[in-house]
Amino acid sequence: MKTSRPPSTILVVEDDPLIREIAVEILRKEGYRVVAVEDGAAALEELPRVRPELILSDVRMPRCDGFELLRQVRRDPAFRHTPFIIISAKAEASDQRMGMSLGADDYVTKPFLGVDLLKTIELRLAGAALLSETLQQQQRFLTRVLPHELRTPLAGIIGYADLMVLMGESGDTLTAKDLVDYGQNIGRSGMRLLKMAQDLTLWAFLESASSSLKTSGRDALTKTQVTAEALRQWAQKCTSKYGRECDLSIEAQSVTVMVPEDALDCVFEHLVENALKFSLPGSGIMVKMVLSERACEIRVTDHGRGMSEADLEAIGAMRQFERDKFEQQGLGMGLALARVFARVSGGEFTLTRNVETSGMTAVLKLQRAAAD
Repeated sequence: MKTSRPPSTILVVEDDPLIREIAVEILRKEGYRVVAVEDGAAALEELPRVRPELILSDVRMPRCDGFELLRQVRRDPAFRHTPFIIISAKAEASDQRMGMSLGADDYVTKPFLGVDLLKTIELRLAGAALLSETLQQQQRFLTRVLPHELRTPLAGIIGYADLMVLMGESGDTLTAKDLVDYGQNIGRSGMRLLKMAQDLTLWAFLESASSSLKTSGRDALTKTQVTAEALRQWAQKCTSKYGRECDLSIEAQSVTVMVPEDALDCVFEHLVENALKFSLPGSGIMVKMVLSERACEIRVTDHGRGMSEADLEAIGAMRQFERDKFEQQGLGMGLALARVFARVSGGEFTLTRNVETSGMTAVLKLQRAAAD
């Protein structure tokens, strides 16, 4: 295998000695670590010891068939996400359907070609690795990022509340300046919490819409008009926050796009804020709309420090890049929100490094409404 990682362990479950031997030879030759057993009962005994990264199982077997093995595997939290590939004869299409309905990830038909088997395994292992990385990011988010981001504004709100209570109990009064000061700080902390709640709510909605695209089509999309003035208003929260109103320039026409309702402004705001965060005051932020017959591209370009190729490939939910080096506020959801938003909208989101200058360009490509 073309990888620097330790070889993945595959559990092969097949009662036919010849097919089992062929599968083991193909996999070991490719560099996988292979454990082979003759039926589902033996596989269940080996699972805790072997802890395979993938299971390749026949369906028709004595003692415990492939379906029962699959049921038992999916009931065990330790192997709930382990890729499970069923092996079935070409004539047994019902077995394939049954396996997929029980939670199998894929199937191969026998007799199988080595190249087909290896491609299927490689694809499922790659998907499992991506899922594992996503779950790790979410775990880190829930245990480290979210508690920190919640504590900071809450500490401000509670601190000012305590001061007000202490002053009231001692009979002191606040000056007009103190009242304004306290109110502004409490308001900023409250708005930060509100923004987090809005981002998490939008993320949950978009993820739900994305997972149901195959069954519900594009029901979540509505016509939304985009103008230069609308883009400026959406970006104003960010530019005023960073005191960089003069750094923003916008070139846009009026266009109607098909997007999830009440979501485009939030996603666009994140793209502008990222551009502001990763560039210095005085450097321009350019928002440009490019129209074609069926699509609208909203491009946000900055001239900041940019991102590495590794970071670009690792864009995912709830991840901030170089957080330890550059102290940043926020949940790190902006780019992931843009990506899932584009997917739900039937569009595309790309983020690339500027070739001739420093910085990045984010491109949100959306479908124009039919009547537009």
